[in-house]
Amino acid sequence: MLGSKEYPFNSGSAYERRPSGGIEKHVDKLSKYLSKNGHDVHIITRKFPGQKSKEDCGRIHVYRTFYIPNRYLRAFTFNMFGFLKAFYIANRVDIIHCHAPIAGFFGAIVSKLTGKPMVFTPHGLIVGWKIPLKTILKLFEHISLKSAKRVIFVSDIARKKLARKNPNNTLLTNAIDLDDYTFGRRKWKEIRFIFLGRLERFKGIMNILEAFEMLIDRYPNTKLIICGDGSERKRVIEFIESKNIKKKTEFIGWTNEPEKILSRSDVFLLPSSESGQPIALLEAMASGKIIITSLPYIQDGKTGLLVKPEDTKELYRKMLYVCKNFNKCLALGKNARNAVKKLSWDHVIKRFIEEYEKAIA
Repeated sequence: MLGSKEYPFNSGSAYERRPSGGIEKHVDKLSKYLSKNGHDVHIITRKFPGQKSKEDCGRIHVYRTFYIPNRYLRAFTFNMFGFLKAFYIANRVDIIHCHAPIAGFFGAIVSKLTGKPMVFTPHGLIVGWKIPLKTILKLFEHISLKSAKRVIFVSDIARKKLARKNPNNTLLTNAIDLDDYTFGRRKWKEIRFIFLGRLERFKGIMNILEAFEMLIDRYPNTKLIICGDGSERKRVIEFIESKNIKKKTEFIGWTNEPEKILSRSDVFLLPSSESGQPIALLEAMASGKIIITSLPYIQDGKTGLLVKPEDTKELYRKMLYVCKNFNKCLALGKNARNAVKKLSWDHVIKRFIEEYEKAIA
């Protein structure tokens, strides 16, 4: 496994201002269930203080490498040193599975030099980056797609955009451990909205704040919980401090316990312009939350409510609708919980193994 910035998940939270996210949780769970099914997994990741450079966790073998903790050099240096380590242990593995374009670029080189087949997972489309970084990532993405023996997409939108570059591809959803999430009883009176994810503009965080400001004028018995970190952190805090939503908003920042935060909320908000399938969305479904999102992974009016990305007024109207029809909307959360059961790792892991078998055939 190349491209995961930490193992186990959350282990770098004390040392990183911008901690890991969906890719790291995906690799953590994927590796866990591969090992449960009798496969050995070798993970190359970053080394944080107090961690061992080499660690064996049953069938999961972890190799931690040096990296430069700089905003612009962090990803490249980690993947470069990861490349050297991957080349060193290549004789112990059958498949190189790369996650995201930078890891895919270096994995393609290892694959070419060692003859080991590469599997590539893009984890969505490249958005939110400035030129020239976006141009470089696009090049890495192109090389990764062309070099992969199999491409596993976790986003249907990304597959539609990129599948033509490699016909040997499939769509396998992100998956979830249902036992990690509870569907408990409410112990509060106000209606609680929550954003859980990276504080990036394309996630729609500013649209949420603007919509919530409009909402409390019409429906004051509400609360907004913001949980996450990212480049928009300062802007988010400044907005909260300067507006009349301060007393109605709880800013948590990044958390390593999303399950607990979700358990004390009612409505999950994600009016994102991205195309991947965020782990946070699956977590919200597993927790039985009412979901308002722009992503087409819910059925509008059945497992949640759909809005257009970056449309503040529509988001406000849907939030107001939930407030006025809260008891009716609770059924959406129950339906979402039932719908996500088919996305459990126990079920999905079988298809990952099938893709690996095709790669080495």
